[in-house]
Amino acid sequence: MKFATIKPDGLAIVHNDTLIPITGVLAKGATMIDLIAQYDQIKDALADLVAKGGGVKLDAKLLKPPVERPSKIYAAAGNYKRGTGVESAGAASTISPQELLENIFLKPPSAIAGPEDNIVIPKDAESIFPELELCVVIGKKVRHLSKSQAMDAVFGYTIMQDVTARGYGKSKNMGGTRSVRKGFETFAPIGPWITTKDEIADPHNLWMKLWINGELKQSAKTDAMINDIATQISFLSQVTTLYPGDLLTTGNPDSPEFQEKLKPGDVLKSEIEGIGAMNQGVAKES
Repeated sequence: MKFATIKPDGLAIVHNDTLIPITGVLAKGATMIDLIAQYDQIKDALADLVAKGGGVKLDAKLLKPPVERPSKIYAAAGNYKRGTGVESAGAASTISPQELLENIFLKPPSAIAGPEDNIVIPKDAESIFPELELCVVIGKKVRHLSKSQAMDAVFGYTIMQDVTARGYGKSKNMGGTRSVRKGFETFAPIGPWITTKDEIADPHNLWMKLWINGELKQSAKTDAMINDIATQISFLSQVTTLYPGDLLTTGNPDSPEFQEKLKPGDVLKSEIEGIGAMNQGVAKES
């Protein structure tokens, strides 16, 4: 199934080109995190809603971030083998897979934006770059998972743009400033919805594509991850408890020199096979 958070404060099943509001299944005011936490108990009732039909025509302007307030957002850095040309362009990281795990960083939940929202360039930051990534949505409260257990903790997948202000500030320690440079408000657009894991046969074999102003700027597959999803989840579960709705964005295939600087007025389309597509504009903070 595909699940969306919709305006003003609802949840919906995305079925073909229809939004089916989720009513009578969860308590009033329930969020996507509530749906995720209770999914095993309510999935038959959700399937009944689909069988009954109805709903409204899918309109991207009705969509909000699928998870608005996760307890945390983890983000992988340098996690792709890279080549040349369109697919996974640029030089790969030279550090070990274990060091890459230890370089996973936190983005603040306040950075989240939704489909159709603008990425807002901060007043004192000019070099803003998008990084299209497959984002994992955690489905259970878990701790100390082995790699063989890790995928059982996955609820589904969504799209994230791990936006970065690459030239921000005076520090030359790029790794040490990731949480600041990537933590501005609107620097974690996610959407358009969550696709449950049963609909993604292999999350390590998905095309990811990014267009800027209608021009294809990234076309690469998730098969070039250095640390796969299970490895990342297992590692992070040794660090802390993971909760339903927590997000893990798994890395960008293109190195910085192959990414395009954003400017006000740009329009981005981000697409991942099996999930969907979302659009963002770009504006300057006033």
